[in-house]
Amino acid sequence: MMPRSLVIVLILIGMALMTHCAWISGKAKETPAGKKVSVIPAPVPSPKTEVSTSAPSGRQSLAPEIPPRSETLVRIGRKEISHEEFQKRYDLYLLIADPEKEKVLTRDEYLNRMISDELVQRFAEREKIDKDPIFLAHVEKERQSLLLDYILRNVLMEKITVSEEEIANYYSEHIKEFTQEAKIQVRHILTSDEESARKALLRLGAGEDFGDVARDVSIHVSRDQGGRLSPFERGTYNKEFEDAAFPLKVGERSGIVKTDLGYHIIEKTGETPRSVTPLPEVRGKILERLMQEKKERALENFYQKARSEAPVEVFGRP
Repeated sequence: MMPRSLVIVLILIGMALMTHCAWISGKAKETPAGKKVSVIPAPVPSPKTEVSTSAPSGRQSLAPEIPPRSETLVRIGRKEISHEEFQKRYDLYLLIADPEKEKVLTRDEYLNRMISDELVQRFAEREKIDKDPIFLAHVEKERQSLLLDYILRNVLMEKITVSEEEIANYYSEHIKEFTQEAKIQVRHILTSDEESARKALLRLGAGEDFGDVARDVSIHVSRDQGGRLSPFERGTYNKEFEDAAFPLKVGERSGIVKTDLGYHIIEKTGETPRSVTPLPEVRGKILERLMQEKKERALENFYQKARSEAPVEVFGRP
C-alpha cells in the first residue's frame, strides 16, 4: 500500500497543474490591449451538408446532396425498363412519327403506350401466340409490306421528281378529263301514238300543268315524277330526242318529237353550260397521278435490276 504522505503529495501536484492550465487558457483569450473577447464556436455542419476537404480555401461546400437516379424507370412483372432503354425507344418513335397523320405523343403518353405494348407482349408469350403459324404468317406478310414501302419511300422515291412542264403537258393531253360537258334538265311526255301526243299538247296549250298531264297520259317511267328526267349531257338518249331538247331555251316547250320509243313533248327546265376546270385546281391531282405512275415504273425497274444482279432459276412447277 502507498504511504499516506505520498498520496497527499500527488494530489497537490495535480491541483497545481490544473491551476496552471487554466491560467494559460485565460492568457490566450486576451487581446493585445489585455482585454478578453468572446469566442464564437465554429459552425457544426448539418447532417445534409457535404463537407469538402479538398477545397484550397478550406471552406465547407453547402451544395445539397442529390440522391442517385434509379436506373429502372418501370417494372412490368419481372421485366425492368431503364431510363436509357426508354429514351432509345422514344427517340426511334420520334423518327417515324408523322405529325400530319397523327398526334405526336408526349413522353408520359409514350410511356403509357409502351406499358400497354409490354402487357400485350406478356400475354402473347404466355398464350404462345408468337409461336402460332398463322400469326407468324401475318407477321411475315406485314414485314415484307413494310420493307417494300421503306424501299419505295427512302430509296426509290428520292430519285423521283415531277416537273411543272410534265404537269402542264398531262393537263393539255387529258383536257377532256377536266372538262364538264353541257348538261340540261327536261321533263317530257311520251305516248305510243301521235294522236295521244296531239291531245296532250292541246291540254298543255289550254293551261294544264305539265306534270299533271304527264302523270295522266305518259307511258314513260318518269310519269310518277311528272315526266322529270335527271340532268344529262349529249350521248345519253337517242339523237332525235337530244336534237330537239338541247336547242330549247329554259322554260320553252317543243312540239311533237318522234323517236324509236314513240312521240314526245319536251319542256326544258334547266341547263348547265360546258366548263373546264383550271389547271391550278387540278394540279395536285395530276402530280399525285404522275408520281404514282413513276413509282410503279421505278418498282418494276428495281425488280428487273435485282434479278439481273442475282439470276433466278426455277426448277419445275411448285
